[in-house]
Amino acid sequence: MEDAKREKERFEYLFLDLEWNQTPGTTGLDGREAIQIGVVAADNKIQKIKTFSKAIRLSDPNLFNEKTEIITHTPVTNIMQGKGEDVVLTKFAQTFPEYHFLVVWNRTTYDLFLRDMRKNGILIKRHTPVFLQDVLSVITGHGNNLIGFEKALTCAGIQYVPNYLHYAKHDANYLYQLYYQCLQKYSGVTVEERCFANKITKKLHTENCRYVKDMAVDRKSIVPKSMIFKGYTICKCCGKSQSWKQLGWEFGNKAQNKKYRDDLKQLPLTEANIEKICKWFQLSYSITSDIVFVRTAFSRWIVYLQKDKVKKLLHENYRICKSQYLKKQKMKCIEGYHKQKLPSENFFEVIQYIKYHDAGTIKRMSKKSRLEKLLEMVEMELKMKNTEEKDYGYDNIPELRRINIG
Repeated sequence: MEDAKREKERFEYLFLDLEWNQTPGTTGLDGREAIQIGVVAADNKIQKIKTFSKAIRLSDPNLFNEKTEIITHTPVTNIMQGKGEDVVLTKFAQTFPEYHFLVVWNRTTYDLFLRDMRKNGILIKRHTPVFLQDVLSVITGHGNNLIGFEKALTCAGIQYVPNYLHYAKHDANYLYQLYYQCLQKYSGVTVEERCFANKITKKLHTENCRYVKDMAVDRKSIVPKSMIFKGYTICKCCGKSQSWKQLGWEFGNKAQNKKYRDDLKQLPLTEANIEKICKWFQLSYSITSDIVFVRTAFSRWIVYLQKDKVKKLLHENYRICKSQYLKKQKMKCIEGYHKQKLPSENFFEVIQYIKYHDAGTIKRMSKKSRLEKLLEMVEMELKMKNTEEKDYGYDNIPELRRINIG
C-alpha cells in the first residue's frame, strides 16, 4: 500500500523556502542556521500535490540574533521548540525521496540547503535547481538588477498577506504561485520563438550568438525559450539581448519611488486607493464605512475619515510587559483605545506614522537586559526538557498573522 502511494506521488517539482538565523557578528553562510523549512510539491503539470513545513531548533540558543525575531516574528522560545536539524531534514528526505526540479528563490537558499543536507549525511538525489530570481531578472530585461521577492509578487499580481512574508510555509506557496504564473505567461508570449541550447553546459543562446557557430552539432539542440524555467541559464554574450525580455515589469529607482509616493499622497480615498497605500507600507487593514482598521505586527489602530481627510486617530491600549511580548510576539491588549495626536490629515502620512511608530516600539522591546536574557534561557531549558519527545511543526506554533482585523 505504501509503495503504491509513493508510486502515485511523482514529485516533478519541489518549491522550497528556508528562513534562517544569522549569528550576530557574522555575514556569510558559515554563520547561518535554518530555523524554518517550507515545501510545496507539484506534479509534471505543476499541480500542487503535497506540502511540508517544520520549525528547526537552533543548535545553540546563544547564537540567536534579535534581528531574526523582528524579520520573522518568531522569538527564540518558539524556535527552540522545533525538532533538531538532522531530524527535520531526514523527514524531508523521506517525504520527498525523488524530484526532478528544485525551485528556490535564490542561490543563497540553495547553498544553505545543500550544506545542511551534506552536513547531516543525507543523500541528495540528482535534480535540476532553478533560481527563480535569476530567471525573472532575465525575462524582465533588468540583468543584474535583481528583483526582491515581494516586488516580484506585486508585479505578477499575486495576492499575498504582507505579515505572512518571511514565514517559510507561506513563502514556499507564494514561490509556487509565482513560478507557475510567470512560466504560463512567458510560454504563451514566446510560443513561436526558439533558441539554441548546449546540452552539456545547459546554456541558452540566441540564433545570432557567436558561440552557436562554434558549437558542436551533437551538443546543439533547438528548444523553446521557456526552457529558462527548467534550469537552463542564458549565455552571458547574448543574454543582454532584449529578445529575452517578455514581461514588462518596472523595478523602480529612488526617483520613481519618490514620484509614486507623491502620487499616493494625492489619491482620493476610495477603497482601491486605501488598499494601495496600506500595501505600500505592508500593513493589514479592513474598511467599514468611513473607518479604516489597521493592524501592525505590534498593535491595532482606528483611522476615522471625513471625505478625503483623516479626522481622528485611535491607538489600542496595551500594557508594557517585555517578557510577555517576547513570549507571545505581541502585546497583550486591554480593552479600549486611546486618542492619538494626529500627525497629519493626509491618510498616506497617517499610515506612514503608524508604520514607523510601531516599528520603533518593536525595536525597543527587542532590547533585553542581561537578567531578562538569563531568565528566558532558564525558562527555555525547562520547557525543552518537558517537550523533548514531542514533534513540533508549524501546526504547534500559534498563528500570529492575519490579513484583516476581526
